[in-house]
Amino acid sequence: MESLSRPELDVAIWQAPGLSGAPDAMLDRLAALLDGGTLEGADLLLLPELWSCGYFDETAVRAGAEPLDGPTAQRLSALARAHGLAIAWGHAEREAPDQSIWNAATLIGADGAVLLHYRKVNLWDRYEKALFAPGTEPSALATLSGWKLGFSICYDTEFPETFRDLAVRGADLVLAPTALGAEFGVVGDALLRTRAFENGLFLAFANRSGCEHGYAFGAGSGIVGPDGTFLAKAEADSVVVRASLSHDRIAAARRRSPYLTDLRWAAPSMA
Repeated sequence: MESLSRPELDVAIWQAPGLSGAPDAMLDRLAALLDGGTLEGADLLLLPELWSCGYFDETAVRAGAEPLDGPTAQRLSALARAHGLAIAWGHAEREAPDQSIWNAATLIGADGAVLLHYRKVNLWDRYEKALFAPGTEPSALATLSGWKLGFSICYDTEFPETFRDLAVRGADLVLAPTALGAEFGVVGDALLRTRAFENGLFLAFANRSGCEHGYAFGAGSGIVGPDGTFLAKAEADSVVVRASLSHDRIAAARRRSPYLTDLRWAAPSMA
């Protein structure tokens, strides 16, 4: 049976106000959280968009941009190994000094190895378009404990094509590091539920909370099931959101609403 060959996946999100321009302090906070045992037994931890450097601070983002194997990634790999869980986080990426910066996300396995890396394709508003180079490839899929995972970073998620493409390629769970403003409540309340429902998959979105340079983030991080209902949702600025995911829910949702099998048009590849 599918549920026997693919065990449940325990997914956690850590939502907390960030520290702009202080990646070491952010890592210290995460280390303390993990050492405290709050995430004991979790398979995967998801962190928000640009988690390590801050979002609305161009100087901090540029200073915090690192190569994929930079010091922040190395320390996160060590934390993943030490605590036996996969970690996905949003970060600013730069391959070399004076080169372009990407708004990126990376998934590291419990062994500390990179499982998945993605650069945000759909950049939001003038701020992101002036600061980042756009990604040119849709997210690949990675396998974690038999689950197929893909990335969608914040504004990417507001395009239905992003999720349909991932779904038709076999995604079970989409990880969405997010920096959604408080004025876009409809996205967190309704649109993300729709994306999960119309594709019959799980969605975990980790939003930023608190304020940064006068900009209020919407918080409300959550895990949505393939039937479009919240399995868990943040009710405070600083909180761990956690849920256990079962493939049985995917099968049931797709039997009830067989959009993928009834579909007569598939999203073209963005490659």
